[in-house]
Amino acid sequence: MRINETAPPVQSGAAPAGPPGSGRPAGRSGVRHVPPRVGGLLAKVPPPWRLPLATYLVCQLILLFWWAAFYPGLMNADSINFVLHVTTGPWINNASVLYDFLVLVSLKLTGDLGLLTLAQTVATAAALAYTVYAFRRLGVPGRWTAIAAAVVVALPPEGSFIIFVWKDVPFTICAYLLVPTLAHLLSLRDLPNWRRHPRVNRLLIAIGLELFGVCLFRQDGVVITGLTAVGLVILLAGFRGRLAALAAGAIFLTFLLNLVILPAVGIKLPSRSLLFGPANADIAVVYAEAPQTFTPADLKLMAKVVPLAEWKASGAYPRCYNSNSTTFLRNFDNNASRESTPLFKLWLRTLKRTPQLVIGARICRGSIAWLAFPGSSAAATYDYLSYYPANLWGWGNVPAVKYNPYRRDFSARPLLGSFGNNTAIFLRVASETRQLDWLLWRGATWSYLSYAMVVAFALRRKNWALLSMVAIVAGQQLMVFADNPDQLFRYMMTAMFVGPMLIPLFLARNRPQPALDSFEAGHGAGAGNGTGTGTGTGTGTGTGNGIGAAAAAGTLDQAPAE
Repeated sequence: MRINETAPPVQSGAAPAGPPGSGRPAGRSGVRHVPPRVGGLLAKVPPPWRLPLATYLVCQLILLFWWAAFYPGLMNADSINFVLHVTTGPWINNASVLYDFLVLVSLKLTGDLGLLTLAQTVATAAALAYTVYAFRRLGVPGRWTAIAAAVVVALPPEGSFIIFVWKDVPFTICAYLLVPTLAHLLSLRDLPNWRRHPRVNRLLIAIGLELFGVCLFRQDGVVITGLTAVGLVILLAGFRGRLAALAAGAIFLTFLLNLVILPAVGIKLPSRSLLFGPANADIAVVYAEAPQTFTPADLKLMAKVVPLAEWKASGAYPRCYNSNSTTFLRNFDNNASRESTPLFKLWLRTLKRTPQLVIGARICRGSIAWLAFPGSSAAATYDYLSYYPANLWGWGNVPAVKYNPYRRDFSARPLLGSFGNNTAIFLRVASETRQLDWLLWRGATWSYLSYAMVVAFALRRKNWALLSMVAIVAGQQLMVFADNPDQLFRYMMTAMFVGPMLIPLFLARNRPQPALDSFEAGHGAGAGNGTGTGTGTGTGTGTGNGIGAAAAAGTLDQAPAE
C-alpha cells in the first residue's frame, strides 16, 4: 500500500411470549425485548421491510462513526478543486458538474461539506438495505446479506471511502445499485406477463437512472455504461430493446450536457491534455523504450511540449504504471493542450508502429483493474492520507484557497474528538498492512470473486440471466484496464462493495428460490378498531387498532412480499 500524498499532519479541530398488547411475538423469529411503543412502530412496518430497515439502521450507525470521526469528510487535492469551482470559480467540467453542484448545495445550506458527506452515508446504507430485500426475493436468507452489509461498512477501506469528498462516491453508489435492482427484477419472472408488468417497468426505469448517474459522476462513465449495457442486452432476453434504449439515452444526454448545454451556461470544458493524458503517457513510454522509432518530425512536435529528456524520463520503467508522471510535468498541460490534435495523431502512428509497446503500457497502467497481487512496488495500491496535510497538497498558499470563505472545511473537525479521530486513523492505517492489500484494497480480487460467486449461483439455478448482476463490475474493470491514469484504489471501488455483498448469494446457491406466491402474501392488517387477521410465516389476530399480530410478528427473515 502506498500513500501518494505525503505531508506533516495538521492538528484536527426462542424468545418468550411478550406481554399482551405489546406487539411483540412469541417464538424465535420475533423481535425480542422491544419496548411496547417501539413494538407498535415496528408493527406498522411491513414484514418484508423489517430486516432491511434494521440493516439500514445498523449500517447508518457504523457509517456515522466514520463520518463523525473524520468530519466534515476526508479529502485530497481534487476535493479542494470541487470547492474552488463553486466558490471562486471558474466552473470546469474536468470531474463531475453534478458533484460540483452537490458541493455547492451543501455549502449554501449549511456552510460546510458535512451535509454532503452525511448524505453519502445515508444513500449507501439505503442501497445496502435494499440489497437485503432484493436478494431475499431470490431465496438468500436476509440475515446473511444483512451481516455482509454491516461488515462492508465496518471495513476501513469501504467505510472511510464513503465520507470522502469525491465524485467517485456517488458514482460507486449508482453503480452498486444496479446489482440489487437487477436481482429484484429477476425475482419477478413468475409474474403473469412479467416482461411488461408495471413493477418491471419501474425497475427498468430505475436501471436507466442508475446508468445515467454512472455517466454523470465520472468522465469515463459513458464508456462504463456502454460496456455494462452490452452485457445486460446479451443476458436479459425480453428487455434488450428497452435496456439498449435506456443506456443509449443516458449516454446521449450526457454528451448533450457536456458538449452543448454546460458550455452554453459558462462551464468550461476540461483541458485536452487531461483527456488525452494516458495517450500522451503511451508516447513517453514508447519513446523511453524505442526512441529510434520516432521520426525527426515526431521529435520536433514532442519538443514543443517539453524537452525530449523529460519525455524519456517520465516514460522510463516503472513509470509506465502512472500517466501522471508525464501529465504533471512542468508546463506540459498548457503546451500539450495547444498541440492536442498533432499529439493524438502521433499516438495513432506510435500505435501502428509499435502496438506491442503501447498495449504493454496500457496493461501496466491498468494493473489496478486486473492484478490482485502486484509484483512490483510501483504497481502497489495508492491510498490517500487520513488527515489534512499542512500544505493542503500544495494548495495552502494559493490565494483562492487561503482566503476562501470555506477555508475551515479544509481541515478536520472531528465530532468524536481526538479519541474518535485517532481510532479511525488507526483502523485505516492498520488496514493498509501490505500483506492484506490484495484482500482489502484491490478491486481486481473482488471482481474475480464476484464473477465466481454469481456463476456458481447461476449454474445452480440454471438461469444465466443472473450473470447480469456483475455486468457493472465487468464494465468498470474493462474500462479501467484499457484507460487508466494511476494505481488508485477508488477506480475499482464498485467491485469492493459488490464482491462482499455477493458472498451470501454463493452460500445460498443450493437453496431453491421461493415461489412468487409467497411474496404476494398479505401483511395481516385489520380495519378500523375491530379485529384483523394476518398471514405470513404464521397467522394471528390483531386487536385495538386492528393491526394483525402476524404483521407485528412476522419473522425478520421470512420470504418478502412486495
